[in-house]
Formats: sequence, C-alpha cells, structure tokens
Amino acid sequence: MIETYSQPTPRSVATALPVSMKIFMCLLTVFLITQMIGSALFAVYLHRRLDKIEDERNLHEDFVFMKTIQRCNKGDGSLSLLNCEEIRSQFEGFVKDIMLNKEEKKKESVEMQKGDQNPQIAVHVVSEASKTASVLQWAKKGYYTMSNNLVTLENGKQLTVKREGLYYVYTQVTFCSNREALSQAPFIVSLCLKSSSESERILLRAATSHSSSKPCGQQSTHLGGVFELQSGASLFVNVTDPSQVSHGTGFTSFGLLKL
Repeated sequence: MIETYSQPTPRSVATALPVSMKIFMCLLTVFLITQMIGSALFAVYLHRRLDKIEDERNLHEDFVFMKTIQRCNKGDGSLSLLNCEEIRSQFEGFVKDIMLNKEEKKKESVEMQKGDQNPQIAVHVVSEASKTASVLQWAKKGYYTMSNNLVTLENGKQLTVKREGLYYVYTQVTFCSNREALSQAPFIVSLCLKSSSESERILLRAATSHSSSKPCGQQSTHLGGVFELQSGASLFVNVTDPSQVSHGTGFTSFGLLKL
C-alpha cells in the first residue's frame, strides 16, 4: 500500500512596509523639504543682509573721509601734512570728476534740445547808398536784425542761408524820379536767387512807371513770397537804375524769415 503525505502550504511573505516605516518616511520627506525651503530663505536673508552691511560700511567710510577732510582743514596736529595733502588731492579729483560729468550731461541735454527744436531764423537789413551797382547794397546799421548765424550777409549784397527749408523772402524798394514819364523806361525791381551751383534766376519782379511830379515823386515797390531754399542759396535785389533808389530810414529794406 502506498501512503501519500500532503505537505503544508508555505506562508506568503508580507511585502507591504510596516505602518511605522511609512510614517517615518513621510516625516523624513517633510523634514528634508522644510530644510531645503529654510536654507533657501536663509540664503536670501543672508544676501540682503550682506548688501545692507556693505552699504553701511561704504557710508561709514564716506563719513570717516569727510571727518578727515574737516580735520585737515582745521589743521589737526594728529594728521601729518603729507596725509592731508593726499586726502585733499583725492577729494578735489573726486569733486572735479563729478562736475565734469554734470557739465557733459548738461551739454548733451542742451544739444539734444537744440537738435529737436527748429531754430528761428530772421534777418532784416536796410539799404546803403550806392549809385553805380545795379545790385543793391545793405548795411549793418539802422534796423539791422540777424537772429543767428544760420544766415549771413555776404559782401554787403546777398543773404546766404545755411539751412534748407521754407522761407518768406521780402524786399521793399522806394525810388523817385524828376524826369518826364515818356522819356524814361519803367523802374524794375527784381528779387533774385543764386544757388550753390552758381546758377541765377529771378524769383519775383515788379515794374513801376515814373512819376512826372517835380522835384521828386516817391514810389515804393514791395515784393514778397514763400520759397524753398537749399543750403548755400543766396538772395539779392537788382534794380534797373540804382541812382533813383531812396535810402532814407525805412524806405528800402530786405529780409527773410524761416517758416
């Protein structure tokens, strides 16, 4: 007879961690996270504190330096002459650098403001007696006005602009004649432009007949208009008979205004 024996079933090994181990791991994780956050906050605090200490130290050094300057000025015997001279030299150099930087910034600001603004250009000149040249002469006297150096009076004859733009140009010429109207051609006034390329052209022209009154019948001719002028352009006034032009105060003038 064959007898069989049944072996007992082996017990399964528990794989789950004990509850106490789980609690320990959770506490350890929380501790590590708290430690990392605390370290980060402490690093930020320490960085700010070091910056504050550095600022206080610099302020203290500045205070000590100023006290040393005061002691040098008072002639304190505890400081040697050499130290005072060195300190004064450093202080003067420091102040000089500050003033130079301030002046440079102020100059740059002024130049920027000037560059942003459109400068006012205005010129008004009065005639000067000349009985030979057909191009009228202008004198720096009487009601002479020139607002800046962007326009010049060259050779006493022509106004030259140095900045392009729109200009109102005008002239008034007063003349007189005691000749008979039939024996004399009209008196012609021409406002002319001479460009930088030396070419000339007439901008405005007016013709006025002579008066038959004696000894002199004064008449005035006024020309004016708006023109776009290039840099280097020159303007002048031409008449047919300069001997008839009246040069009294306010009679004959020439000018321009930048718009």
